[in-house]
Amino acid sequence: MSHFNIEAPLVCVAAVLSVGMANATPIAVATYDFSGNSLAASEIGAPSLTAIDPASANAFVTDSVFGTTKTVYQFDGTSVSGNQGGLALNTTGLLSSSAYSVDIVFSFDSNGPSWERILDASNRSSDNGFYVEPGGKLQIYPVGNGPDFWTFGDYHRVTMTNDGAGHVSAYLDGNFQFDLITTVMDFATYAANPNDLLTFFSDNTSGPAQTEWVPGKVSLIRLYDIELNSGDVGDIGGGGGNNGSIPEPASLALLSVGLGALGFRNRKRKHSA
Repeated sequence: MSHFNIEAPLVCVAAVLSVGMANATPIAVATYDFSGNSLAASEIGAPSLTAIDPASANAFVTDSVFGTTKTVYQFDGTSVSGNQGGLALNTTGLLSSSAYSVDIVFSFDSNGPSWERILDASNRSSDNGFYVEPGGKLQIYPVGNGPDFWTFGDYHRVTMTNDGAGHVSAYLDGNFQFDLITTVMDFATYAANPNDLLTFFSDNTSGPAQTEWVPGKVSLIRLYDIELNSGDVGDIGGGGGNNGSIPEPASLALLSVGLGALGFRNRKRKHSA
């Protein structure tokens, strides 16, 4: 009669499950994919986006995003201050701490006069914020920018993470761009933003340089109430209209191997009895 240790494969499977749980993919607190021509979040209880549309030019349209035809939200208007389209989100009660991350799939139609605003945490009270700068790179103004070039007229996935205590990172199409020491994206920096409002694509309406805006389209916005790390950015992928398939997580692959080994051992035991 042959002998074997059934505990070994079980230990292996338990260890793999433990790794999988320890490296769980972050869950968004609010997801906006604009399906059904709606600015509502997919998550029950999460607030809806609010349109910034002074020119009555924004619209839901159909477009091809990374090879998939879907509904997107077109923001339009002119670069004149007070006439720019975009979106806003009141995050009061949505975020459990001052740390947050934003994952966006969008395009800018054309290269504007200088900077193009992506995201603002000041309630449009400051020129400081997250931009595509004149050289075509992601930038936290006025602190620093990344190495990769933005292409206008194409959809890109942009991820910004903020620890809420003066530390910001950004990724372009999943590729790391910068890691900066700055409070520019901290809500607490701005007294004019008591509701922790996030503004997408529209430039500031007070202070200098109020025309840094171009029209575009957005396919997906996801908000997380944590600071994502590089592994998290890879795990969450592109989402609705993604920029590539997500590989099978290593933990799931190892789990399959572990379960396969357990099955083989059980068959061997039965045949050897």
